[in-house]
Amino acid sequence: MKTILKFALRSYLKAMARLALFIHRPKIIVVAGSANKIFIKERIALELISAGKTVKASERNFNTEIGLPVAILSLPSGYGSYQAWLPIILRAPLAAIKNPLPEFLVLEFGISKPGDMKFLLSIVKPDVAVISDITQRYMDNFSSVEKLLDEYRQLLKKIRLGGAAVLNSDNEKVRNLAAEGVKARKIFFGFNEGADWKIESSESRLNRQTAKISAQGQEMDCAIDRPGRHQLYALLAGKIIAKIYGA
Repeated sequence: MKTILKFALRSYLKAMARLALFIHRPKIIVVAGSANKIFIKERIALELISAGKTVKASERNFNTEIGLPVAILSLPSGYGSYQAWLPIILRAPLAAIKNPLPEFLVLEFGISKPGDMKFLLSIVKPDVAVISDITQRYMDNFSSVEKLLDEYRQLLKKIRLGGAAVLNSDNEKVRNLAAEGVKARKIFFGFNEGADWKIESSESRLNRQTAKISAQGQEMDCAIDRPGRHQLYALLAGKIIAKIYGA
């Protein structure tokens, strides 16, 4: 019975989220990968907001078959309580029609089993897809690495015409996927020589990092208040998205 109710709930929320997207038509940026999705998503939103764009980023971990549509609709989650879901279900149609969506939605895709990507892509079609990295972190439900890679292949194939794939060039699996006839414009970021947007050097002091970035024949100096290499990847992805949209 619980399986039937969950299927009905996800189908209903999917329909309401698609209705909202059809009415309001925001640009959609999807962040996927085995790690660092949250930081990249937050940095993209920050860069776009700093450029004067209106942006909504999905909440932490609202990245699944249930979480993604409620994030789009700006509704809370009922989690495991069917009683808590009832008022959310009743509010969903009005939310789809009346809740204004901004110019940009920055959404996180969480992939933990085969078929997850196909369902998420049945809700949204990205204008830009960012892949942070691909590791064997979520391999428990996949019979092989190829099955996991198939999920990300689907994402890259579904990017809208004129869109872009923003890809971590330091991750071999991501680079190999990009070489498999991806039609969207490809923009690579990272520390290695193959990156279009490259960290040339960086320095950390307490909770502050400075970095020199080279991109499109130019160099820029940046500073962020968060330490760690993963934050520099997020910085690069954010700068790329802002550049794509004229910031």
